[in-house]
Amino acid sequence: MRVLLATVVGLLSLGATPPALASEPPATARAVTAPSAAAVEDVSVSIRQSASFIGAGGTMAVTVTVENTTPVPVADGSLTLRSSTDSITSRDTLTEWLDPSTKADTDRTLSEVPVPALQPGATHTITPIEVSAASLGLTVGGVYPIDAVFTSAETVVEARDTIVYSPDPAATPLGIAVVMPITAPPGTTGLLTADALAFYTSPNGVLTRQLDGVIDRPVALGIDPMIIASIRALGDAAPASAVAWLDTLSRATNETFPLQYADADPAVQAQAGIPNLLSPTSLLFGLDPENFAGEPTDDTGTGEPVPGETETPSPDPAPDENPLPTLAELTEWPYTTTGIVWPADNTVVSTDLPVFAASGATSTLLSSGNVASTASYTPGAASRVGDAALIVSDAAASEALRGAVTAISTDEQQDALADLAAQIMVVGSERSAPDRSLVLTLDRGWPPSSARLSEALSALATLPLVASTSLSAAASAEPATVTMVDTPEDAGRTATAARFSAREAEIASFATVLADPTLLTGEERAEILALLAVAWRDNPADWDAAVLEHDEQTAAILDSVSITATTQINMVSNQTSLPFSVRNDFDQPVTVVLQASTSSLKLSVDAAVTQTIPANSRETVRVPVQARLGNGDVSVRVQLYSPQNAVIGGSVQVPVSVRADWEGIGAAVIGGLIVALFLGGLVRTIRKRRHAKAQHMSTESGNE
Repeated sequence: MRVLLATVVGLLSLGATPPALASEPPATARAVTAPSAAAVEDVSVSIRQSASFIGAGGTMAVTVTVENTTPVPVADGSLTLRSSTDSITSRDTLTEWLDPSTKADTDRTLSEVPVPALQPGATHTITPIEVSAASLGLTVGGVYPIDAVFTSAETVVEARDTIVYSPDPAATPLGIAVVMPITAPPGTTGLLTADALAFYTSPNGVLTRQLDGVIDRPVALGIDPMIIASIRALGDAAPASAVAWLDTLSRATNETFPLQYADADPAVQAQAGIPNLLSPTSLLFGLDPENFAGEPTDDTGTGEPVPGETETPSPDPAPDENPLPTLAELTEWPYTTTGIVWPADNTVVSTDLPVFAASGATSTLLSSGNVASTASYTPGAASRVGDAALIVSDAAASEALRGAVTAISTDEQQDALADLAAQIMVVGSERSAPDRSLVLTLDRGWPPSSARLSEALSALATLPLVASTSLSAAASAEPATVTMVDTPEDAGRTATAARFSAREAEIASFATVLADPTLLTGEERAEILALLAVAWRDNPADWDAAVLEHDEQTAAILDSVSITATTQINMVSNQTSLPFSVRNDFDQPVTVVLQASTSSLKLSVDAAVTQTIPANSRETVRVPVQARLGNGDVSVRVQLYSPQNAVIGGSVQVPVSVRADWEGIGAAVIGGLIVALFLGGLVRTIRKRRHAKAQHMSTESGNE
């Protein structure tokens, strides 16, 4: 279906007749509209076809609808359905015909019917018109123009479409390969949760709809390894529907190749200056050992002891008896081919290709809008830019196929299939063209149902000139020479990817405080890959929110370990340990090295101190110091490092008041006091004895 909202023209004020006006290009018409006339943007004409093409001896019903969505009535008028016997034999001619600004050259009137006045919001659909090759005046197969023109007192609206006539089923076919991504809706964690997998693999879940619609069909599948890894990472806790889905995928006969993990956008990575495309480094953060313990079994299947046998206690399991799966085991899959990089449509620049090649790519799947060719015909899918091998998908045909797959109604799907038939027939009609294969791609979306997807693929196989072929066959044909049409990513998206890369390096440095740094670095990498998913391009507002949340989370991690503010420390002895409080707000224990230093000669720091701080806690770290020359106030710089000498957090300047001689003075004072007390006691004792002796002598003298 083609819908055109034409220019509103005051016919009477121009002094022109409706037929004459209709023959002029709408872009050249001057709009002169009466006050009560409907706005042109709100009056439309649409054409629907009952079939994708007319075969030998066949017919097709053509239906035309006029709709008034203005707030005012549209006057009654007439609708004319016209065609041409001149076929469209090139993509340029097809594009020109479908451009409403060009002159219509349909010269054969098929039908002209009256259209009553339309009230606001009203539609009028004419009785379907049965057309055949004879009524269209066609004798040779091809793609032919058709248009419908609605004319009322002050409005002319035209809709343009094409009709495909294919009388010869033995015509030279075109190889058609279809490629579809198997992806989940974009997320932020790098692993799908059990709840998400249960939902996506439910009977009407997005993953179920994708797989059921293409399984065992001639469709190559680009599979996101994150889906496979997420199911396996759950171990015994994986939803039964997800396990069954993975088993179904494993038995599919389709061609398969891996996408980037989490379907991360390769073009934005290359344009952000990342030298090699990112891949996961560890998924250990998402593994729960309890989900890999396994279940004990017995040979009888009853769980009861075998009569006559003595039950032997099971030995304690060894620590590595149930090891966690490795990254390779989580992501491994028997793909039929590897090395294909599939960026989003029209996002690649020439300098991306060397980055893809350095990352192991053997070919890049691009949209035809991203390349240019000097050939007079549509090149096949196999192409080359310099030394870089390309698989070029046909943009126009892919768009039509995507419309058929995502159509909500049968009429919408039929319209899309008619467009697809026209695109393929025009390519097949191009003169001087060699035998070729086209590649059609589906986008990172999800069909409304697996049945709709299956119906579209089945209909594609019945279109004229279509001969299903494999992606590998299409890619291995003699390549055409093309040039790149550089179409860079959005600057903001590229800047975000560059910031992710820089912050990841900071996280890697911070992670060296952990016993197993991969628990943090693996999670960070997986989250970055998830945030760079191609599907986020269609949800910019949600993506901005997800990026902001990730940035805040990263900042919180980098700030989670630090030295807390410390007031002045008074040092009153020659040797002591200065106390510093270290905060760990991270959810894992961290091992830090606290290094104190000073430029003052009054204080000497003996050594750095290494200490493990429990998760979500604060502890005091004591650093041995020694007074050296004199007293005074000293500033001590304190910095945390990881055991691998990575700087953790910022440094802190702590004031220390050195009064090392107070210890000697205090000892002297105390010693003096002790001596004074001793001497005082001695004097008192002597005086007491003298006094007692004097009293005794006085008493003896009195007695005499």
